[in-house]
Amino acid sequence: MLDELLQEKQLLSVYQPLISLVEQKIVAWEALSRGPLDSPLYSPDRLFQVARREGQLVALENLSRTQALTGFARQQLPGKLFINISPDLLTQPDHEPGQTLQLVRELGLTPEQLVIELCENHSGQDFGSMQKALDHYRSMGFQVALGDLGRGYSGLRLWSELHPDYVRVEQHFVHQIHRDKVKQAFMRSLHTLAAALGTQLIAEGVETPSELKQLEEMGVDWVQGYYFARPQAQPSEVELLSGLKPSKKEYPVCPIENKEDISLLLRRVSFVSPETGIAEAVEIFRQDEELFSLPVVDHHLRPKGLLLRSHLMKELLRPFGKEIYYRRNVTHLMHDHPLKVDLGTPLETVSQWVTERNRDHLDDDFIITESGFYLGIGQVVDLLRIMTDLKIRNARQANPLTLLPGNGPIQQTLDAWLVADEPVVVCYLDLDNFKPFNDIYGYAQGDELLKSLARILKKHLHPEEDFIGHVGGDDFVVLCRSKDWQERLTSVLESFTQQSQEYYSEKDRLAGGIHAEDRYGIQRFFAFVGLSVAALRAPADQKMNAHMLASEVSHVKHATKQIDGSCLVYEHQGQQQLLWPEAVKTN
Repeated sequence: MLDELLQEKQLLSVYQPLISLVEQKIVAWEALSRGPLDSPLYSPDRLFQVARREGQLVALENLSRTQALTGFARQQLPGKLFINISPDLLTQPDHEPGQTLQLVRELGLTPEQLVIELCENHSGQDFGSMQKALDHYRSMGFQVALGDLGRGYSGLRLWSELHPDYVRVEQHFVHQIHRDKVKQAFMRSLHTLAAALGTQLIAEGVETPSELKQLEEMGVDWVQGYYFARPQAQPSEVELLSGLKPSKKEYPVCPIENKEDISLLLRRVSFVSPETGIAEAVEIFRQDEELFSLPVVDHHLRPKGLLLRSHLMKELLRPFGKEIYYRRNVTHLMHDHPLKVDLGTPLETVSQWVTERNRDHLDDDFIITESGFYLGIGQVVDLLRIMTDLKIRNARQANPLTLLPGNGPIQQTLDAWLVADEPVVVCYLDLDNFKPFNDIYGYAQGDELLKSLARILKKHLHPEEDFIGHVGGDDFVVLCRSKDWQERLTSVLESFTQQSQEYYSEKDRLAGGIHAEDRYGIQRFFAFVGLSVAALRAPADQKMNAHMLASEVSHVKHATKQIDGSCLVYEHQGQQQLLWPEAVKTN
């Protein structure tokens, strides 16, 4: 089987980028070899183990190097190319020096673009022979790297005797490093040693934002891992750079229903191009058992579809499925109309879209974009979990009558918007003549009137830009970011003025109000329940919080009480103005 592989050159070269966090770009690529997909020799460890046992190591290494260099030159990948070499290859009697340099020149490359990486995976090396061979590579202009540091016991000796230009730290010491003090101490020591010896340290196996953040805080510059990209046969620099620098835009999380957006569910997943082959996609799924879908994105970072693991495997398991699809690209099996959700979309909206999908795609992942450009994916299971948490949390903090957010969410939301420098108008709403209405018609009818106001507010205010809260009793708070907030509140006042009269008897409607006792126990006439709105624009460039603004708006509230009937009083830069029912200065 190995002979056939070598004769027919059935070896696939894949490339994974190395990233400089300081330069924020791809600086190199590691070339990796894979055997035929359905072959027992698919695994590189198994492949080179069999080659060593059968005395074919040199032939396999030569083919692997040729394939890797040829693909690197053909695709004109930027930066350097790291090529792995088994330590014992250098001491093989049939190893002929000079072939690598000749191939590099034939392909139009330069020795400075190539790094010979020695992997610490074999014991009993002749350090003297390896030192001589690596010095020979250096004399031709190649750099040298030591791979998988930490896997065996000879790594530090190799480092000290071979003086490599690069040292790659084994993935074990990177995995969950943000939670492991021992790994952090180990990495700091290696980083210090590398700096002292003039060696570039490479942290491999970065898979999560937390691992990346920890390494960056420790000063590690070169990193590599699935967080950025998986090994691909035909990588695109544009595709890989999309995951290089996570968006630093922060979206304030408002602990209220309809305000949490889809950024909470964003999973940064590497994607493939429409030209990617089915065989390569199968390999990606095989390497990550938790990956349920693979986004298909063009070179302009526009999502084109979603390759679903379940659908892919279903088609390949059909009679002649592999024969039909293995030589085709992913567009033949991808779902070309997946749900696409732009960043900032409220979770409530996304939940509705998901449940409205065709039953066959209810559980599918969905693509998250920003202005139409690919960012990552979201999973339905995450959406269900967070929506359940939000419902429970909102229920605890909501007013039991109107189910609107209460004091805690109101203050937290206002503080978040102020910190984010959001232009916001704070509005305090309360009902006039509500107590006598309650006394005459009873609390049940009073509750219905309050729920009616809540429905009117929801109907006329902006569902995403504005926030509605119920402090308690007949007191409401509205936070407005919508540019047409004045027109919206005017609609609220007009609707409430009309609908509130429906809660009176016909006799009282004809009379224009009711007779009831005032707070002093004196019987007198009260007009219909009115709605007073005190609005204050939060001052710009001032360090204010929710409590400070509440105090400021209370002065505007006092002005509304001097006006008979429903009204909207607005204060901006110290000036108060009656905006409804007519525009005149009040002071």
